[in-house]
Amino acid sequence: MKKIILTLTLISGLIAEGLSGVSYFRYAIGDFSENEQSGFYIDRAYLTYNKTISDKSEFKFQSDIHNMGGAYHMFIKKAHMTYKMNENSKIMMGVIGMNMLNIQEKNWGYRFIQKSAMDLNKWSATADLGVGFHQSLGKISLSVLLTNGEGYKKTSSDDYEKLSIQAIYGEKRLDKNDGFNAGVVFSSLGYDIDDESKTGNVMGFFSGWSGMGARLGFEYNMGTDLNLEVIEYDEGTADIDETTMYDTSSSLMSFYGNYTLPFLNDLSLFTRYDMLDSGIENHETTTLLAGLVYKCEGGVMISPNVKQVTVGEEDPTTSMNVTLQLSF
Repeated sequence: MKKIILTLTLISGLIAEGLSGVSYFRYAIGDFSENEQSGFYIDRAYLTYNKTISDKSEFKFQSDIHNMGGAYHMFIKKAHMTYKMNENSKIMMGVIGMNMLNIQEKNWGYRFIQKSAMDLNKWSATADLGVGFHQSLGKISLSVLLTNGEGYKKTSSDDYEKLSIQAIYGEKRLDKNDGFNAGVVFSSLGYDIDDESKTGNVMGFFSGWSGMGARLGFEYNMGTDLNLEVIEYDEGTADIDETTMYDTSSSLMSFYGNYTLPFLNDLSLFTRYDMLDSGIENHETTTLLAGLVYKCEGGVMISPNVKQVTVGEEDPTTSMNVTLQLSF
C-alpha cells in the first residue's frame, strides 16, 4: 500500500500545474591521471513546485540534487510560504532564498556555467531556514532576513542567527530585461571559536546594465572575521583547508560581460574575471572564465567554455568544459 501511495504521489506531482525543473550537465575535457576532471557530470538538478493558495499567500517547494564529488545528494532548498501584507510588502517563512547574491546571480546570467562569485566562495548560502520581509516602492526594494546561518544543507548548530539586508534600485532581472540596477548587501553572523565569541560580517556593492544586446555587471564585497567551511567538492572546485582560508579582513571582486551577436541572436559571447583576496600572503586567487552560449529551442542552452585559475604565485590551472542547461 505504501508503494502505491508513493507512486500515485509521484505521478500526481509530475502532472501538477506549477511544476518546473532545470538541470546542469557538463562534459569536462581533462586528463584524469593528472587529477583533472574528465567525462560527463551532473552538477545540479532542481525540481520546483509553486502553488497559489489565495490572493495573499503562495507556497514554493524546491529540491536540489547536488554533485558532492563522487556521489549525488538531494536537499530541500526551498520550502516556504509567502504572505502579501499589501501590494508592496510581503513576509516569507520557511526555507527561503537568501538576499545576499540573488540579484548578482541574475546580472551574471549564467548560473549553469558557474555560480556567482559570492556563492562560489561560500560568502553566503543561497537559501536558509528563517523569516524574511520584503518592501518595494517603485524601483527601490528592501529585503531583511533573519535565518539560522548554516544554510539549507545543515540544521541549526549554535545560538546565533544571521541577519541579511539588501537594498536595490532598478531592474532585478537583467538576464531577461533591459535596464540598470545598483544595490548594497550586508550580513552579520556570530560564532564561537577557541572559547571566544566573534562576528563575521560581509558588506558588498553591485551594479549591472543590460541593453543593445549586451549585459555588464560588477560586484565588490568586503569580509571581516569570516568563518567559512569550504570543504566540499562542489562543481569541480578543489578541497580548501578552511583553517587557512581567510584572515581578519578579505575582499572579493567580480566583473562580467555578455554580448549577443546581432547576426546570430541565439549565440552570445561572455567573459568573467574574479579576484579573491583572502588576506593571507600568496593566497590571492584569480579566475578567468570565457566562452560561448548558444540558446536552442525547447529550453536548452549549450556553452563551450574555458576557465583559468591562479592561486598566489603558483602556475595557473586551465580546464575546458562543454556545459548544458536543460529546463522545462
